[in-house]
Amino acid sequence: MRSIQTFVLVVSLVSFPVLSASAEEPKPAPQQSQTAEKPKCEHGVQKSLCTRCNPKLAAVFKAKNDWCAEHERPESQCSLCHPDLAKKGVK
Repeated sequence: MRSIQTFVLVVSLVSFPVLSASAEEPKPAPQQSQTAEKPKCEHGVQKSLCTRCNPKLAAVFKAKNDWCAEHERPESQCSLCHPDLAKKGVK
């Protein structure tokens, strides 16, 4: 009888920290709210990454080989080459 009580006590002590730790973990915020918080410029991209608003950023994108020479903007922001970006609001 004493061994059963000891077993129950040990299981309780081991499982309590595990259960309480999982209950306290914050839930991650949805992806859309994180991107919605970043201010966008008139071109529909993040204001701090827009090369049309800040031409000095062009060198950074060119160095990363992310540049559309035909449309003079980063390839990752070129809605003319990538129509799917236009659906997201990039102009």
